[in-house]
Amino acid sequence: MKFWWIVVLGLLPGGVAADETSRDALAMLQKMAEASQKVNYAGTFMFQHGGQVETSRIAHFVNPAGGVLERLETLDGPAREVIRSNDQVTCYLPADKTVLIDPRGSRQFPVRVEQIQELVKHYQVVKGALDRVAGLQCQWVALMPNDALRYARRFCAEIETGLPLQSKTINEKNQTVEAFAFSTLEIGGSFRRELVQSKYAGVSAKQNWRVDRAALTTNDSGDSGWVVQNPPAGFSKMMELRRSMAGKKGSVAHLVYSDGLAAVSIFVEPGTKLDKKPLLRHQGAVNIYSNTIAGHKVTILGETPAETVMRFARALEPKVNAAAQR
Repeated sequence: MKFWWIVVLGLLPGGVAADETSRDALAMLQKMAEASQKVNYAGTFMFQHGGQVETSRIAHFVNPAGGVLERLETLDGPAREVIRSNDQVTCYLPADKTVLIDPRGSRQFPVRVEQIQELVKHYQVVKGALDRVAGLQCQWVALMPNDALRYARRFCAEIETGLPLQSKTINEKNQTVEAFAFSTLEIGGSFRRELVQSKYAGVSAKQNWRVDRAALTTNDSGDSGWVVQNPPAGFSKMMELRRSMAGKKGSVAHLVYSDGLAAVSIFVEPGTKLDKKPLLRHQGAVNIYSNTIAGHKVTILGETPAETVMRFARALEPKVNAAAQR
């Protein structure tokens, strides 16, 4: 198991060459992390997960006034349009005449520049072969986990900008559980506002579509009331808050943990008598566990192996219980 990626990536063994390869891989990883905040691009890509394949068109621009603007539109299946303006994400669902708004829905390349030094404690960053995707030359870089708590990831980054052109998420059985690849892509160019404007904003207002806002509670203090005692190695808390969510009564506690690449989200809401028994399922690369803990319904979603999600479930408890044990 530990040596399969050497064959896959066609790496040369040992010595100075290996050190240089590692440095090159880290440099490309940093370039990838910076690309989403520096590079303009527009193209069409395919996303495969959970046995499904979806084709989408995307336009992504760094706003001259600051921040990032992005528009994503699905090209097959039910129509869906996603508009991102910095951290706010607005999703239009024409078939349901619904608009979903999330003020903390930022989506970027999984690795952030400031997390790279922590990331390399839990992954080996390995340089692979050159390749071509969407007519552009790219460099494969693999992040191979040091334990069984996370997946392997492979990215093929465009040589000049570092923009990921293709990616694969590989599970502990060496199976690709999620994949992404551009089929057409234009990199660069000046900011064009018309490419990131919603084609549904006007009609949704005119026809009075239903609007669901995942809003923070007005008295939010960043305290969810829950704590993860001794989270899995390498995972740190990135966010903690209470928020209102569509279709939920009262506020929902939301915690997010990350190791710099993989993310685990925890949602806690008041329990009911109708809540089902513990359930573990998966959708592509995401494992989902739901259970009742301390009278509350808990749902945990992790871009990780199932064992990682279960460790979070076993370590989660109300803060009042944790304080009483001290």
